[in-house]
Amino acid sequence: MPQATGTKRLDRDGSHRRAFDQHKKEIYKTQTHCGICGREVDFSQKFPHPMSPCIDHIIPIARGGHPSDRENLQLAHFSCNRAKAD
Repeated sequence: MPQATGTKRLDRDGSHRRAFDQHKKEIYKTQTHCGICGREVDFSQKFPHPMSPCIDHIIPIARGGHPSDRENLQLAHFSCNRAKAD
């Protein structure tokens, strides 16, 4: 079910925040390549640099993807994740 603009994101503000944060730490420790483009992620780059690391929801929350299920999360470059969008 799509989320309306301004709606709370459960992975950021809701009941899934703790699990999302734990999985994010695990992914940052174990993955080195962007799940979208396949290139290496440089962890020295910080947001909002386009090549900074971030977590991508493989199936976007807006399209029914689970907000904190480990199987729905992967490492990505910020720019790749933004280009993928919902």
